[in-house]
Amino acid sequence: MAMATSSTSDVETTTHLKSLYHSYRHTKNIDAKGLFFSPTCLQICRPIPSYAARDRQTIVRYLHEAAASGINPAPSEAIDADREVPGTKAKGLYSIRALKSDEEAEYGTDAHVAPTGIATAEELAERAKREGWKGMRVDLWNEGNQGLLVKVKYWWRIEDGIWTQCLHDILYFGPKDGTEGSEGEVLE
Repeated sequence: MAMATSSTSDVETTTHLKSLYHSYRHTKNIDAKGLFFSPTCLQICRPIPSYAARDRQTIVRYLHEAAASGINPAPSEAIDADREVPGTKAKGLYSIRALKSDEEAEYGTDAHVAPTGIATAEELAERAKREGWKGMRVDLWNEGNQGLLVKVKYWWRIEDGIWTQCLHDILYFGPKDGTEGSEGEVLE
């Protein structure tokens, strides 16, 4: 993973985070996926609040449970580019883009944030600003007419000179709704 500097432009940072996400997405070993997360990485799950996490260890456990059960998978495992969707031969696809200005400080409601151990959405927004978080919007789905769509805001911060995932904010987890591919270039 590349080192970050204070002179890195927004375009360079966005390009770098897209590359990091692509590497993360194509990492097959679940424990190795966890190395992309800060030890204190949080997870908000707006549609399923009990799927929140307060640390990397919990997120990695969720990924292992999802892989073993095949139900209610975590976003990164839900639509895996290297794994066929059960019962189909469909490829997993995704789009990724920098957050729009109105999305940058939006973390849901206090009820969404509370399971992470942070008291309020405002407190989380202040922490993100203080720590210099950078967010990306990722949509994941499988090709074909049916299937799952997952919409996530992934957040990174610099830790020990390296951009590291620090928050997964799962916005939507459900059937495809026709918006897949509308958030940027479609990638595998």
